[in-house]
Amino acid sequence: MSSEIIILLFIFLFFLLLIGGIFLIAYLAAQSRKKKQKKILESLPGNVDFYAFVRFNRGNQQDKVLKLKAFQGSGIIYVMDDKIIFKSTTGFEHGFDLKTSKIFWEGENLINGLLKWFSINHGQEKLYLNVETGMFIFHTGGSKPTTHSIYEQLLLKQAALS
Repeated sequence: MSSEIIILLFIFLFFLLLIGGIFLIAYLAAQSRKKKQKKILESLPGNVDFYAFVRFNRGNQQDKVLKLKAFQGSGIIYVMDDKIIFKSTTGFEHGFDLKTSKIFWEGENLINGLLKWFSINHGQEKLYLNVETGMFIFHTGGSKPTTHSIYEQLLLKQAALS
């Protein structure tokens, strides 16, 4: 009887350590991402109209079935003058002409964990974006924008140029 209890206790402790390790890794990754985002935010020019932290996929990465994460990385999207500019925490940067780029609501994507996405495309590059939610998918504070509100804000900025 006591050997069965020891085995059950060992299994319980193993799963407790495994789950704790997963949460620790997620926490450390979120802290690292937060530092990188703060650095990007500090580097933005002073005449930025609008910005939001987002997660992204480039091109056909969005529809791939076998991948480790639903997104390639995170970064910041901002509007300055008549450009939409995206800067990732990994160094990727791309600009879109606000007047001529197509901003499209993609909706939920089953392959990417039921996250809501929108895309920006100008013919040469297509970015899929969704809101940066933090460490967990359900961690959206009241002050954080939603994916749809970022999409609508970009459409309003685009319509104001027409």
